Amino acid sequence: MPVWNSPLEIIKDEIYLATTVYVCCGVALWEYCTQFPYEWDVLRRVRRYRWTIWVYSCCRLCMTISLLFLCIGVANGWLIRSCTASYAIAQAFSYTSTSLASLLIVLRVVAIWDKHRLIMAITYSVWLVGVALNLRDVSLLRASYNPTYKTCAPYDTKQFLPNSIGILGSDSVLLVMMLVGILRHREAPKFSVAHLLYRQGVVWLLVASLVEIPVLVFCILDLNAPLSLLLQPVQVVALGICAGRMYRGLMSYSFEPGSGGILLGDLTRVRPVASPAPSVQSPVS
Repeated sequence: MPVWNSPLEIIKDEIYLATTVYVCCGVALWEYCTQFPYEWDVLRRVRRYRWTIWVYSCCRLCMTISLLFLCIGVANGWLIRSCTASYAIAQAFSYTSTSLASLLIVLRVVAIWDKHRLIMAITYSVWLVGVALNLRDVSLLRASYNPTYKTCAPYDTKQFLPNSIGILGSDSVLLVMMLVGILRHREAPKFSVAHLLYRQGVVWLLVASLVEIPVLVFCILDLNAPLSLLLQPVQVVALGICAGRMYRGLMSYSFEPGSGGILLGDLTRVRPVASPAPSVQSPVS
């Protein structure tokens, strides 16, 4: 069994972390550039404008910026004197991205429950708890340049454990509330916003579980600093991309040209109703 805190093991894990960061940064840049035309169409009013586009845009932008700063942090010898600053900025943007992704879920929950005051209080409280845990992590994060590994390396990463638990718990609560709210509309037609939201909710639950549970496990094990951070870039990219695609899918479905715009809370059919065929008059003799 390897000695996880040995210099050779940490060097190997630092290489794994750097590779993961570079791959995730490339994926984030590709996603942002290829999907930017959607935002551009909204700004040009080619697509219908909703204020939630700013939540969506900031989520994607923060995801990309966080990965760029992480690349700077793991680059050899770039930031000998500013390791804590680079990692703190990267973590701040990554937590902002995940918080905004969760906010998009909160807005869905509120709309599905027709802005019920109790549901609004619960969902926003859960979301604010996650934001508070994110702020706590950023304030506690510390990193230093290690000449042996030739990279910036954070330390005391076991302090991230409450945040990992909080993110997984808050996302689970929000998704359960969303799915329960959707099940209240079981009588909705097969082709409806309710069924679309249900499918997207299941997908989000699967993605969140696949990326957040391993992050939590690594934080609990606390093998070494690189392994504790290894899957966090994957979590940021996966949640950011999934939230963005769910948002675009919902907006394209709800506001399809020719079908008539509907409110998110209006869980009714959105397919255009076929107009009756024109009556054929018999020729006058």
